[in-house]
Amino acid sequence: MNYSRTIPAILSATIALSSIALIPLTSPQIALALTADKVKTVAQEITVRIQGPKGGSGVILEKQGSTYYILTNWHVVDKAGDYEVVTPDGKAHSVYYSLVRRVPGMDLAVVPFSSAQSYPLAQLANSAATKGNKAYVAGWPISGGSLRQPIFIATEGQLTGRQTPWNGYTLVYNNLVRAGMSGGPVLDDAGRVVAINGIVRLEDNSDKIVAAGIEINTFMKWRSTISLPVVPQSPTAGNPKTPANNAPRTPASAIAFAATNTLKGPSEVVSSLALASAYFTTGNSNGTISVWNFPSGQLKTTLQGHTEAVNALAASADGKVLASGSDDKTVKIWNLETGAVVRTLSGHSNAVSSVAVSPDGQFVASGSWDKTIKIWNAKTGELLRTLTGHSGLVNAVAISPDSKTLASGSKDGSIKFWNLATGQEIRTISGKNLSVLSLAFTPDGKSLAAGNSNGTVGLWNAGNGQLIRRLSGHTDGVWSVAFSRDGTTLVTGSWDKSVRLWDVRSGELRGNLSGHSGYVSAVAISADGKTIVSAGWLGEIKIWKRGN
Repeated sequence: MNYSRTIPAILSATIALSSIALIPLTSPQIALALTADKVKTVAQEITVRIQGPKGGSGVILEKQGSTYYILTNWHVVDKAGDYEVVTPDGKAHSVYYSLVRRVPGMDLAVVPFSSAQSYPLAQLANSAATKGNKAYVAGWPISGGSLRQPIFIATEGQLTGRQTPWNGYTLVYNNLVRAGMSGGPVLDDAGRVVAINGIVRLEDNSDKIVAAGIEINTFMKWRSTISLPVVPQSPTAGNPKTPANNAPRTPASAIAFAATNTLKGPSEVVSSLALASAYFTTGNSNGTISVWNFPSGQLKTTLQGHTEAVNALAASADGKVLASGSDDKTVKIWNLETGAVVRTLSGHSNAVSSVAVSPDGQFVASGSWDKTIKIWNAKTGELLRTLTGHSGLVNAVAISPDSKTLASGSKDGSIKFWNLATGQEIRTISGKNLSVLSLAFTPDGKSLAAGNSNGTVGLWNAGNGQLIRRLSGHTDGVWSVAFSRDGTTLVTGSWDKSVRLWDVRSGELRGNLSGHSGYVSAVAISADGKTIVSAGWLGEIKIWKRGN
């Protein structure tokens, strides 16, 4: 995927600041200034990511016992549902939504979570400051590139004045801000939090970004009048999020795999892979496809044809045909025996993020950033139909073992089931506004695994759309899921840099393969269940062998 892309300045909220009179800033506070790099380091230590039905950033403000309190914008969490706080160490912590407190009259909220870990707390400062003083705004916007992963940034700017209060917003600055940074801290040059960032807009007839924050003094006046709730210590008491049987269990009998080979791909990111009989293939961010001998890992050949990053690969049941999807908006069909492009399928108006080949070899399905799924005749390349209905980009497609049903997963949080032959929608599973990143049918076609952006995996009944169980354990998005041929083991790959193995029947965690230096984007398991291949960032590909 093309990670050099940048997203447009899509702003999380708007307000006509030009209609509000600015009030001059008062005299400065005297404090020891830090270097810009030091302030940004402080910011990263105290800024969290909040993900759920909405989401944004927040600041680690306070601690009572094992309960931490995050200060963020109310509009980041104003839609009830399942939220997680992702701390700077990458750990995800469940939120008791019933304990979230809105600050009256302000776009602020306090979000509690419980952890035995020790995290730094923000240092606060009186936000009286002089116009022209440095200001730093930190947060977790969504980056460009096909995967649109969250990234931490801290931008430097200047305080430009104060406005008449609106929903608590008074402090104005000219820092660059992006969607996802709402709720993040505004710091002075001593690394102290002076405000919470929240509203931004492009000034009329100008490219200049105007941003405003709620001063910390305003919040502290309210804070001094109330007591904050403490998170219950029971793992399920009062927690609306996850039933007890969805928590990862201690393995009754762990499955032991060991890395036997680490390969280096030709580009910075390996975003996809597919097992194809005697070979496995990897899709690379430089637009090439590497074909490796399996399981030795010897590079056999390199396929060239795409002009941009290869995001998705799928092999035919006989291992002779490969389909690939790319940022160049095309799907290509390859003859793996000769390495030749059989045909190029054009029609998507944006990057192709996922592909699937029907087991009977009749169809190719492709999902795209253009929010559609296209069904192609695998033999002729003819576009048979275009499926619409998702309101967000389509991250994943999968075809059932009997070649009758297509499943699609989207950034809109939903999973849709379609009749592959007719294109008729069968049913929709409405999500929790968490992106569905990956899909795979069980070998018997009765269940569907869906990897989500919050690190969970849902196991769904493909017949009636009911949730069987939810697997929790990863701390970042699950970008790839694969079943063993006997259907007893599910392999998952995540941006928490781990590969995990799950018992499908019980939901037990059976293994945790660590060793990747970068995010894991793709996983596959051999037909005999004895070899796993995983790939991801830093061009890293690992081959894992099962022990006796």
